[in-house]
Amino acid sequence: MAVVLVVDDDDDIRDIIAFRVRRDGHEVTSIGHPAEALDVAATKSFDLAILDWSMPVMNGGQLCERLHALPHLDGLPVLIVTAYADMDTRQSAERAGASSYLTKPFSLNDLAGCVDALLPIVERAS
Repeated sequence: MAVVLVVDDDDDIRDIIAFRVRRDGHEVTSIGHPAEALDVAATKSFDLAILDWSMPVMNGGQLCERLHALPHLDGLPVLIVTAYADMDTRQSAERAGASSYLTKPFSLNDLAGCVDALLPIVERAS
């Protein structure tokens, strides 16, 4: 079982993502605001973060950078989910340290495939 951080300011999208990740056997911390996510991440470790791109205060790329700045989360795999399918946003996410990128709308199977691909092999085997 992996420990997954889900951050999206849209309650419905966040709930759907969290539901699917939990259904696949992982523990989920689901948060609606990036500043709150940073507070939680300061004291908790995660195996994966799933971040929305467009959020108040900071975007998913900025949150990704700040999560990676925490010593215990350096190298954390990050999946960005966004409605922006343009190359500029994708490149911004990559520069921020995102491991993968999934455009909305997406299927729950596509989400599960991305999660499986990003989790360490040890986590998938447990």
